[in-house]
Amino acid sequence: MKDQEKIQVAKLIHEKARYYRGRFLNSIACIEHDIAHILTEYFCTSDPEKRKIFYDDIVTRAFFSLNRKKDILMKIAQADYPLYWEENREVLSAFQEILEFRNKLAHSRVDVSDKALARPIKEGVGFADWKEGKPITEEVFNKWEVKANMISSCLTDIKRLLPYKQVKPKKTVELT
Repeated sequence: MKDQEKIQVAKLIHEKARYYRGRFLNSIACIEHDIAHILTEYFCTSDPEKRKIFYDDIVTRAFFSLNRKKDILMKIAQADYPLYWEENREVLSAFQEILEFRNKLAHSRVDVSDKALARPIKEGVGFADWKEGKPITEEVFNKWEVKANMISSCLTDIKRLLPYKQVKPKKTVELT
């Protein structure tokens, strides 16, 4: 492959990488926004001024990482909504994997090695820090998007549950 061809293929690879990054990072930014609102509603239920301060000066600041927000949300779901947690544990537990994928996608260098340049774009785009550069295909990317969308759906459910606290039914023992 000539240098000019390599440059063109590298541009296509970078374009596809930007497309993946943009779509996925935007989805995760929306999830982070939703979690910030959930935490604000949870901790500041009645005072709009406190809610504004909590949201603007605490939960949306850089020191309050998405990972930390996720951890607190999981504790709330387990403690206050145990039935919901049990029904959705698998989806909610996948959140950590989604964050790892997001971080690798956001911070990883795109693979434009000779091997990557020779590979058809439909066979995927490699990110150096994600699974040793294993290419991410459209199909694989769509699976990650589905996982993120499932998290978003759970957040919508949790928002609806906020005014309530579930009580886990106690196991009863029948005496005979």
